[in-house]
Amino acid sequence: MTDTKDDKASLRAKLLINTKAFGEEPLLSLPNGAVATLEQGYIPLLVNFSFEDKAAKGLRKLKDQAEPEPAVYFSALELVRDNATLALIGETGSGKSTFAKHLAFSLAQGDIPKNDVVRNDQGAVHPEEWGIGKVLPIFVKVTAGLSFYTQLAHAAPDLSALQEPDEALLIILDGVEAAGREASVILEDAAAFQLHNPKTRILALIESQAAKRISLPSVFARHELLPFLKTQRLQAVTRFTGCAPAGNASVLSKGAANPAQFVMAMKGGGQEDTTEGIVDRWLEKLTEDEKTADLLCGLAYDSVAGHSDDGGLFPVVRARQLLAARYLAEKAPEIAASQFTKDPDLWTPVVLSLAARLNAKFTSGSLIEALVASGDLRGVLLSAGLLSGQSPLQQKIMPHLLDIIERGLLSAAEREVAGRIVSRWGDTRDLEALADVPGGTFTFGSSTHPNSAPPHCVEVAGFKIGLYPVTNRAYAGFIEETGRLWQSQDRSNAERQSAPATDLTWRDARAYCDWLTGKWRSHGRIGTDEIVRLPTEPEWERAARGDQMEEGAAVVYPWGHLWADDVANSEETGFNDTCTVGLFPKGRSPYGCYDMAGQVWEWCTTLWGDDMATPSFRYPYWLNDGREDRDAAPSIRRVLRGGCFSSGKLKACCTYRGSLEPDGFWRGNGFRIVVSNKSH
Repeated sequence: MTDTKDDKASLRAKLLINTKAFGEEPLLSLPNGAVATLEQGYIPLLVNFSFEDKAAKGLRKLKDQAEPEPAVYFSALELVRDNATLALIGETGSGKSTFAKHLAFSLAQGDIPKNDVVRNDQGAVHPEEWGIGKVLPIFVKVTAGLSFYTQLAHAAPDLSALQEPDEALLIILDGVEAAGREASVILEDAAAFQLHNPKTRILALIESQAAKRISLPSVFARHELLPFLKTQRLQAVTRFTGCAPAGNASVLSKGAANPAQFVMAMKGGGQEDTTEGIVDRWLEKLTEDEKTADLLCGLAYDSVAGHSDDGGLFPVVRARQLLAARYLAEKAPEIAASQFTKDPDLWTPVVLSLAARLNAKFTSGSLIEALVASGDLRGVLLSAGLLSGQSPLQQKIMPHLLDIIERGLLSAAEREVAGRIVSRWGDTRDLEALADVPGGTFTFGSSTHPNSAPPHCVEVAGFKIGLYPVTNRAYAGFIEETGRLWQSQDRSNAERQSAPATDLTWRDARAYCDWLTGKWRSHGRIGTDEIVRLPTEPEWERAARGDQMEEGAAVVYPWGHLWADDVANSEETGFNDTCTVGLFPKGRSPYGCYDMAGQVWEWCTTLWGDDMATPSFRYPYWLNDGREDRDAAPSIRRVLRGGCFSSGKLKACCTYRGSLEPDGFWRGNGFRIVVSNKSH
């Protein structure tokens, strides 16, 4: 009779054998007819998280006004290494499962080799290191109707026995979106499991459309996979074929940036520069006659539409979606619109590819009209993204987009898309509107952080403050009139005009206020006894928290004392960038101000001191102790408030204090204005 120890060893051996088998799975077909396995053909994936983001110092001193350095990105592997709980988001075909299987395979082999990985198209290369030690991978293909614990038990029976004492655990949840409405529950259970098992890591892989509506537990770091760089594709082709892709420009085109489409381009060859051209060329190589190609496209459509459950013909979802789009190109557009409303996540890539095919024939208008006519807000949002140039449909769609933004409809990620489109079309909201903040005595500071303590009472006079941070469009007007230098990649980006102006020093913000004072006086918007300026620290906090009192250890937010979902562009939201202002109406302050938690750190007039960690000007706040000296030395840091898009919920609040030198700037800091009497 086999003893228990032998049974456990057998279970572990079986688990590792199954995981090692991932390495032999076919990954891509080479032009010479050979097939590269996952072990042979894997290309490291990058994420939308840069070295600058990681260095809380993503803060740069403005010395010579040099152009910002190109972003240098982390790899997906490094994000798994650095986060105990991580959600990697990617569109269909982005390589999520391939990455996870390669990681599991490498860990089962016993080691992840150190590799040099290209980090951007400008040629930055850094070694990719794991350095965690012994890790047991558990690969879970998520299915609907089963709890996290049930799925884990199916993947790894008797898990506690499988794991060796000196071994960490990596649980990979592939395809979380398959759980449907239970996806958030599965992630919550996974987070709880990790909390009680600190040697465990959780990696959740989620399709990007579904991820817009899946609520992630706050402990999860959330990052998006980047498409293949052109440099990565060039290196891959050279590695697989032994020469540069002289006769296959398709692999270097924008359409081949998606990994699944890169595989198609490798097989199809040619000079195609669009996704649809790559698909057609690939299909031509695959079938060699139009009738068979049409048959395959019909089968792919049936699979995506749920008329057939045979996914084996094209196991990659992206391939089925793109072929379904080709099939629908000759059908009534209402068919695609109807399918989209049933399952927007699955059908968005189909509709986008279909629109590209119809647009090439100048017939995409009927598809856009069908989506608008469906009455589905997601259909309206998608249709807005398909419009190019001026169109009468813009006037019909714009009120729906503004409704999505102002009422907080759909998910934050979907509102972010709506915000970009509204910005591009010309945002009709008054983004220079002011809120009236009454004077009075209020509780200032908090016991939740030493630099913000002690809470005490401060009196301020009444003032007006911007409902929104100063936007790119508003600041660009200042630049156009004054010629002041501004190193911002968003300056001329039409989709970012309604996002906060960033990469601004304290002196830049002050200069804007002085300029706006003259402009608004000349227009009669403010009186001759009023000025535009930055807020003092108490004014900023008053506008953010109102009359909310200190309540024990609770953090004070603009909306109350408890963190909530969908209230701020903070680390928990996962944008890792600024967004159109006003997307989080549930997070407004008591005086109606938007984006006072997260989004961008906002400059105040108040001085901090010369030590980044500890302020020289501590609380209680005294107006006449020199902390409001406008002419302090450049080494004296100025206060920043509110947190930014990469700040967690303990910093994206009403009371946490940040700081930076007056000549420092970063893509995470901006400002909002105050209007007051000269004497205040």
